[in-house]
Amino acid sequence: MSRALLLYGKSDYNGYPYRHPFITVHEVIHDNDSTRLAEGQLVTPKLLSDLMVALGRSAPLEILPERVIVRTADTIVWWMPACTRTMFFSDRGGDEALKKMNGKEYPQPPLVFKASGSHLWVRAIAKNQRPNSDTKLSVAPHWNCYDNGVVCTGTMTIPREKSVTAIDCWEKSFFQSEFTHAGGVRKHSKYPGGLMAMWQALEGKRKFPTRYLIGLKQSLAEFANDNDQSYRNANQDN
Repeated sequence: MSRALLLYGKSDYNGYPYRHPFITVHEVIHDNDSTRLAEGQLVTPKLLSDLMVALGRSAPLEILPERVIVRTADTIVWWMPACTRTMFFSDRGGDEALKKMNGKEYPQPPLVFKASGSHLWVRAIAKNQRPNSDTKLSVAPHWNCYDNGVVCTGTMTIPREKSVTAIDCWEKSFFQSEFTHAGGVRKHSKYPGGLMAMWQALEGKRKFPTRYLIGLKQSLAEFANDNDQSYRNANQDN
């Protein structure tokens, strides 16, 4: 150990009242069999930036695929081009319609995913191209998703790997889990008859009709920076 950071709460510093928490950095002095901290230095934004750079040098380098939009130490944001996927719907209630829908192939709109820790968020996009920071997002037309985009992970297997190699695992886990509930969202799509009727009509089709997506005011940049992990819903009238 060469340096140590000490975090102070509401207290005083050098005899002066200090109302806000602050951090000091200390060199670690090794004297024979003992170890002690040298006099501390108040951490400034520049020093904190230097520390972050130093920490970053020990992290493994990754070649980012085109689908990755944002990559930080604990968060990955990426987009999935339009494709077809096998989907599974919970038929525990004996719903014959859901049983017939289970395990069938369905077209998917372009999607944007965000993974952080054990949490997953998802939104849809109207154009099948890599979104930019200003791209407006849409509600993902899937059950198990809340108004804020967070996914109820339910039967999903959460990838342990935190690198970009986990992207395929997250997508596979999302689509191979059981879509069980609406997550309290009042409207997932503009399709007449609702979401279930939409997926029934899309079975076996090759292209998702993006005209049925519900547009949001949220941009990709706002989605990437929003870390709301709660299972919550606002009133949605559109």
